[in-house]
Amino acid sequence: MEGQNYKQFFDSIKEHAKLEIEYSKLTLAEKMSIILSRAIIVAILIIFGAGAVMLLLWAFAQWMIAVTESLWAGVLIAIAVVGLLALLVYGYRKQLIINPVTRFVTKLFLTQEE
Repeated sequence: MEGQNYKQFFDSIKEHAKLEIEYSKLTLAEKMSIILSRAIIVAILIIFGAGAVMLLLWAFAQWMIAVTESLWAGVLIAIAVVGLLALLVYGYRKQLIINPVTRFVTKLFLTQEE
C-alpha cells in the first residue's frame, strides 16, 4: 500500500513536469511569434521609411540647388543635413533604440500571465 502511494505521487509529479514543459514550450512559441511579427513590421516600416526619407532628401537637395544656384553646394548641404541627423540618432541611440527594445523584451518575457 505504501509503495502504491509513492508510485502515484511520483507519477503525478512526472505528469505535472510534462505539463509544465508543454506550457513552457507554448509560452516560448507565443513570445517568439510576437517578437518575429514585430521584427517583420519594423523591417517593413524601415523600408517604407527609408523610401520616404530618400524622396524627402531628394526634394530638399533640389530645393537647395535652386536656392544656392549650384549643384554641388545644394547636394553638399543635403549631405551635411543627413550626416547631422545620423550623428543625432547615434548620440541618442540609447534613448531612441536600446531602451525601448529592452523594455519591450523584458516586459514580454518577465511579466506574469493571468
